[in-house]
Amino acid sequence: MKRDQGRLVEWFDEKGYGFIQSDHHKEHKVFLHIQDFAKKGPRPLVGCALDYTVAVDSDGRIRAKDVIYLKASQTQKKFDTRIESFSKQNSNLDKMTIGIIFYWLVIFILLNVGKLPHFYFLWLILVNALTYFAYRRDKNAAQFGLQRIPELTFHLLAILGGWSFAWFAQQKFRHKTQKQPFKKIFFCTVILNILFTIGMLILLEQ
Repeated sequence: MKRDQGRLVEWFDEKGYGFIQSDHHKEHKVFLHIQDFAKKGPRPLVGCALDYTVAVDSDGRIRAKDVIYLKASQTQKKFDTRIESFSKQNSNLDKMTIGIIFYWLVIFILLNVGKLPHFYFLWLILVNALTYFAYRRDKNAAQFGLQRIPELTFHLLAILGGWSFAWFAQQKFRHKTQKQPFKKIFFCTVILNILFTIGMLILLEQ
């Protein structure tokens, strides 16, 4: 078993467990139970830096063992790098959020002036709601070692119009925000859906 370091990104104090985001494996979230600390100490807080042994339980879930707190001097350099990365990510989030608001505003305008059929608007509501819940379900499955939803399903939902709520779900659940090539394919599905909507509007005008 090897040791790794990361930060606590989720903590449910009343239940005594949470999840660590590994510094070296961004796609890994490691399960942590309060009993897995090497010695008793203060209750964990989200954002605290931890050093731990990587283990796999009987269900095949990655979990932390022999966990210890890291001192600020041991993690300051990494933390500063993360702040810079987080600032860049927030900038991208703001641009995408503005784009999504503009997209839905255009959809509402087209609907009100009769350029967009009501069934298409209802379809967008349905597929976006389905997409959001699919991300939530897959996030829970990833955390507890349950059967996952294929990535192709997420891309199909995005192409069919669910890309805007897919984006919000990715940010809320911190799910599939780092994984490549998923992100690149996701943005391609966004472009394809917008092109499809434009093409549909052109055909309806004829």
